[in-house]
Amino acid sequence: MFPIVDLLAFGFVARLIHSHLEEGEKKLPSWDHWGALTLSGLEWGLIIAIYSVIPLLFLSLLPKSVFAFLVNPQFVLSGLNLGGHLLLVFSILFGIIALFFLPMTLILFSNSGSFIDAFHLDKVFKHIKHRLTPYMIAYILTIFLIVADFSLHILLNKIHFGIVPSYFLFTWLGFIILLISGSLFIESF
Repeated sequence: MFPIVDLLAFGFVARLIHSHLEEGEKKLPSWDHWGALTLSGLEWGLIIAIYSVIPLLFLSLLPKSVFAFLVNPQFVLSGLNLGGHLLLVFSILFGIIALFFLPMTLILFSNSGSFIDAFHLDKVFKHIKHRLTPYMIAYILTIFLIVADFSLHILLNKIHFGIVPSYFLFTWLGFIILLISGSLFIESF
């Protein structure tokens, strides 16, 4: 819910991936060294932002803000015309494409610690191609979990569960999904 906590969460997952790949650790790492977690999370956030530019561009063209869409999607969806729905569809399609490559880019970054490794597309393609079946399974399961989380978020808003509790649950489940999908994608590396 709060950007600084997102950075810590991203940094934690980066540490999880690194410890699994380097040391074969299958357990959750510690939450110590918050400065390092925040820095690593900031780099993850930048990588995610760069890969999400096109989907976010389409979302930003909606009459309401991206933040309003994430907090209360039902409110935004109810006010869209045909053009707005088309923008949303394009955003989702480009988001699905970006989400296909994004996990491997984050794994490459987490493994090496080098920001540049996230943008070596030849490495990204090579790693995905090498382990395509487990990668596709992890990808499909991740998409399913994200859609389920977002659908629950919309449903809770629709039944007037409350914007803040609904958004809190949405973000908390998003972190759990991040841990699950991170573990799944590690296996495909």
